[in-house]
Amino acid sequence: MHQATTKIVFDVLGWLGALLFLVSYFLLIIKKWRPTSVAFHLANILGGLFVGASALYDHSYPAAFLNFVWGAIAIYGMYTDNLRKG
Repeated sequence: MHQATTKIVFDVLGWLGALLFLVSYFLLIIKKWRPTSVAFHLANILGGLFVGASALYDHSYPAAFLNFVWGAIAIYGMYTDNLRKG
């Protein structure tokens, strides 16, 4: 893949991840989503992965670390919420 195209792909991923974070938080605040909902967890998992990948591509290692850990926490949250549901 051409370098300029690769940059655009990772920038789009970053913006999409940021949008997922904002939308999921907004839907949580207006009580359309619960903090235990699968949709909320998935939006945070994908947001963390997308923003993390974009940050990693840009060599922003602290931001990449933060976002990958954010996604991992969301995976843990979804796992524990599913355990509680039975």
